[in-house]
Amino acid sequence: MRADEIRLLFDYAYAATGRVLDAAGRLTPDQFVAPAPVSGTSGPRDILVHTLDTERAWSERLRAGGPHGDPVSVDPADFPDVPSLARAWRADEERMRTVLDTLDDEALDAPAAGGYPLWLVLTHVVNHGTQHRSEVAMILTSLGQSPGDLDLPFYLRGWSDD
Repeated sequence: MRADEIRLLFDYAYAATGRVLDAAGRLTPDQFVAPAPVSGTSGPRDILVHTLDTERAWSERLRAGGPHGDPVSVDPADFPDVPSLARAWRADEERMRTVLDTLDDEALDAPAAGGYPLWLVLTHVVNHGTQHRSEVAMILTSLGQSPGDLDLPFYLRGWSDD
């Protein structure tokens, strides 16, 4: 995988997360922090914070030049509303983009976590986010606040469902 392709995947992931956060912003504060109405499991805030926590951990590992322990985990209680979570996500996006901008094809082929090449680890980070955005999208839709289509082709076409 080439560096430009990895950056494209992250562009898409951040845009999709933005759509989910926008839809979550239409929830009441209680809906945002409540367990999922469709399953009684983690609700929108907790799932999104988990996803942010994972992405933040990877961006910090990459900035530090490797897996030098896990950064401090974020606590869902630190994000009482969508704007506070969106601000944290934008800050992490800036950190991750700073790292991504330094990568070239050779760096992506170098071993990273577990001996896997860095491109595979970064692809996993994007895929992990996709899984959890889909969970939150299901919850949002059940609450009448669908984020719309989130698949990569829709992003590439400029989110034509708007």
